[in-house]
Amino acid sequence: MSSFELIVADLMERIVNIKGMIDATLLPTELKREIMASEMCEESNSQGFFLKYNAGVREALKRDNLLAVLTDENYTYPPEPVELIYLGDTVGMEIRDKSLLDVYKSDKNAMLLGDSFVIFKDRLPPNSIRKAMSGEIKVFIPPMSVGIEAVDGVHGLVLAMPSTATNELLKDWLRERGFDVSNKNLGVVLIGFNIHKV
Repeated sequence: MSSFELIVADLMERIVNIKGMIDATLLPTELKREIMASEMCEESNSQGFFLKYNAGVREALKRDNLLAVLTDENYTYPPEPVELIYLGDTVGMEIRDKSLLDVYKSDKNAMLLGDSFVIFKDRLPPNSIRKAMSGEIKVFIPPMSVGIEAVDGVHGLVLAMPSTATNELLKDWLRERGFDVSNKNLGVVLIGFNIHKV
C-alpha cells in the first residue's frame, strides 16, 4: 500500500467508527463536476419557495480528496445548523435541541416549519414572501464538522450535506460499484480533506 492509501484507509476506519456512519469510499476527481452540477441545479429550483446555497458542498469540493460516506438512522448530524439568510442576517434556523424547540413553540415571534426549523418573524424583511420567491432569502447549508480528529497527514477535514438530487446521484454511483444502498433510511454525506505533501 502507498502512504496515500494507508492514510485514507486510516481516515475511513475512524469515520466508520462514528455512530451511524456505516461505510465510506474515495470518490474519483471527475465525479466532482457532476456533484457541483447537481447542486447548482437543485439550488436554482426552489420548488415554489426558498432557493438554497450549499456552502458545505462547495467547501468539500475544494479539497483534493472526497469521500462518500453512507449514514443510517443512528447518525447524529453535526452541530452546525442550516440557516435561512437574508442580506447576511439569520432569519431562521434549524433547531435540534428539543427544549429550545419547545421554547420557540410558545414564542409569538417564532414560526415552526416542519419538525425542527424555526423562522423568526420579527427578523423577516417586509415583502418576505416576494423576497423568498426571488431568491433574496436563501437556505444556507454550511460546511460542517466531521466529529473526529484528523489522522496524521490529513488536514482540512470538512463534512457536507448534499441535496436530495445529489444524494440520489451518489447512491446510484455507489450501487453501480456494489454498495448496498437499498435501505431507504440510508443517506450520504461528503467528507473533503487534503493530505500534507511530503
